[in-house]
Amino acid sequence: MDLVEHNGSATKRVPPWIVVATAGIGVHAFNHLTVVVQDVWRFIAAPEAAGLNPGTIYHPISAVLYVWLATTVYSGRNWGRIAITVLLVFQAVGRYFVFMSYPSLEVRADLVTGWALSTVLACLLWIPMFSRHHFKARSTVA
Repeated sequence: MDLVEHNGSATKRVPPWIVVATAGIGVHAFNHLTVVVQDVWRFIAAPEAAGLNPGTIYHPISAVLYVWLATTVYSGRNWGRIAITVLLVFQAVGRYFVFMSYPSLEVRADLVTGWALSTVLACLLWIPMFSRHHFKARSTVA
């Protein structure tokens, strides 16, 4: 168990793949934020062409949720790891429907990139033995 001295107290070192996974969750948050900016811009620039869809509500909420879950994953909360995994699974299913609805190359490239990022995140959070130790050790500490 790696301990790091910080301000006179010992804390556990966060495994590098958890740091990478946290950054990946942050990328998801950023991607959702860019969709929000695009939606707002569309409403300002061409209100007659803008419309509401489920993503108009989902993206701003999930952007905040991703940031919050990134902090819980980094701090080793097992429920955060489970919650982000469930969210990524639901998002993967949603991406399928968007993929089928929008045949544009740019949209599909974004979706495939998102699927790949989600798959890497799930692997980083669940496969390495040290990741499981990181969450097990932290979930018992309030």
